[in-house]
Amino acid sequence: KYWDYVTNPWTRDGQVQAQVIQVTPRVSGPIVDLPIEDNRFVRAGDLLFQIDPRTFAAAVKSAEADLEQARVRAKDAKEEADRARRIMERDRGAMPQQQLEQKENEQSAADAAVLGAEAQLEQARLDQEFTRVRAPVDGYVTNLNLRIGSQAVANQPALALVDANSFWVHGFFRENHIQGIGRGDRAVVTLMSYPDRPLEGRVDSLGWGIFQKDGSSCANLLPDISPTFQW
Repeated sequence: KYWDYVTNPWTRDGQVQAQVIQVTPRVSGPIVDLPIEDNRFVRAGDLLFQIDPRTFAAAVKSAEADLEQARVRAKDAKEEADRARRIMERDRGAMPQQQLEQKENEQSAADAAVLGAEAQLEQARLDQEFTRVRAPVDGYVTNLNLRIGSQAVANQPALALVDANSFWVHGFFRENHIQGIGRGDRAVVTLMSYPDRPLEGRVDSLGWGIFQKDGSSCANLLPDISPTFQW
């Protein structure tokens, strides 16, 4: 038993961890649909909540109208420029060169306005699409505090999603035990909630340092581990 203890180091000091995604809406507005429940599993692409889309639908219609107007102005500017070029081809002295250049510049400006209106329409459509916030990964909704009517704020985290495919275990061992542990070694993890169902795993890596609680003023971004007698 002692030899098994020496060759197979173990610890009770471990933690299960996972990636937590902060789901953040891209637009602001009141929530009108909330099909999820707290601590439930969702799949990537599932609807988490929807922001009132009416304002953004109106913005799409307004952008479509602006684009149509820009296209009409661009068409008129092109016809004016073409007419001026035909006049100059027939009679070089019928129109000042400066006037022709002005017509061509107006055409270029009108074409640029069309591109700008198309970009505005694309942005309006994206904003409308962003009213439906979907799960980026398979995971578990955790600590859900949203309600129908809650105000979602753009670029402010609205809920937490635990990535179901990102779990790992941190084990904290005595210093004189880690010399025999290497990357790829077999590891057996027994969770306190499931003592009769050990999990098979592999050592991924060993940490190179922790933050010591000795009065230092800066943690240097190292793991802040609570001290125990085993350290």
